[in-house]
Amino acid sequence: MRKKKWFLWIIVILILGTGGFFGFNYWQSKSETEANSENQFQSVDLASVVEVELGNLKKTVSASGFLQPVNSVNLNLQSSGTAGGTVEETLVHNGEFVEEGQELVHLKDKEEKLNYLKAKNEYELAKINGSPSLTQEEKKLAMDLALEKLEAQTIRAPFPGKIINIYVEEGDYIEGTDDIIYLIDDSAYEIEVSVSEVDCMEVEVGQEAEVELDILDDSVFTGKVVEVADYATAESNVVTVPVTIRMNKVSPYFKPGFSASAEIIVGSAENVLLVPVTSLTTMGRGSVVLKVEGDKAVPTPVKTGISDSYYLEVTEGLQEGDKIIVNNYQMNTKVGSGGMPSSGGNKPPDMGAAMRMMRQ
Repeated sequence: MRKKKWFLWIIVILILGTGGFFGFNYWQSKSETEANSENQFQSVDLASVVEVELGNLKKTVSASGFLQPVNSVNLNLQSSGTAGGTVEETLVHNGEFVEEGQELVHLKDKEEKLNYLKAKNEYELAKINGSPSLTQEEKKLAMDLALEKLEAQTIRAPFPGKIINIYVEEGDYIEGTDDIIYLIDDSAYEIEVSVSEVDCMEVEVGQEAEVELDILDDSVFTGKVVEVADYATAESNVVTVPVTIRMNKVSPYFKPGFSASAEIIVGSAENVLLVPVTSLTTMGRGSVVLKVEGDKAVPTPVKTGISDSYYLEVTEGLQEGDKIIVNNYQMNTKVGSGGMPSSGGNKPPDMGAAMRMMRQ
């Protein structure tokens, strides 16, 4: 028993000696780490320093779609009630500008003309013979219907515009739903774009938009939001809301179907403090930048406003002319580690365990 206690005392002495050595290393390591943490931002790389300046900022929502005239139509026989007919003559050509009511295409109408003349003669005879008023009214209605069918054999322009495409040729037989002519009003264009369900909450009627056409490099056109749909659509599990942008001016280069991309301006700020978004990091519920003071870079809390994804408005915490570090990766790394050693580092030995061995 005495030998066992002497043996235990020897173990305790060895543990205490080892603990002192490792404990010294631990606290020395901790002190060096904390010292390094305090000096982390003292070395400033001038190449990564930018000056806070005043400027203008636009927050936008991106979308894409296709350019289309506000008013366009594919003319056919459906609206006239004509079941079908044979094209006798086309009176216009592609690219021609026409007036409202102008004749565009004639269909063969001999039968319709005959029926109209018969109905007209019967009506005139009823009036000459002094037929009862109901009989005369009946004959007149028959004449009016025959005239409508005759006039339906001529396709007319429903509004002034430009002929974009003629789908038929003389001699073609067409049915009621067959397209005959594509007519557009080229005095006004618009774009229907799809905006994500998240971004649509910021889009409102009346907001300005900047539009670029894929076919025209370095040309920016302006427009205005005229409609935000009251419904959403889903395609491939992506939910979007249709938004219509009316172009402020029409370019001679505009053509129906051109692909376009739009930046809808949902917020703007003028003459405000701007910093690169890469200069900020999040700490708790706020934002922090590294402000340069002498040869030190000091973490400085700031309040922010809108962003255009490249720059961000600062409303509090900085002044014009202040210098900051443009990249926040150093601060993110250091703040994230907290200047403390990881759980896998050297630790002081468990002295309680050694004392428990002596008491046994």
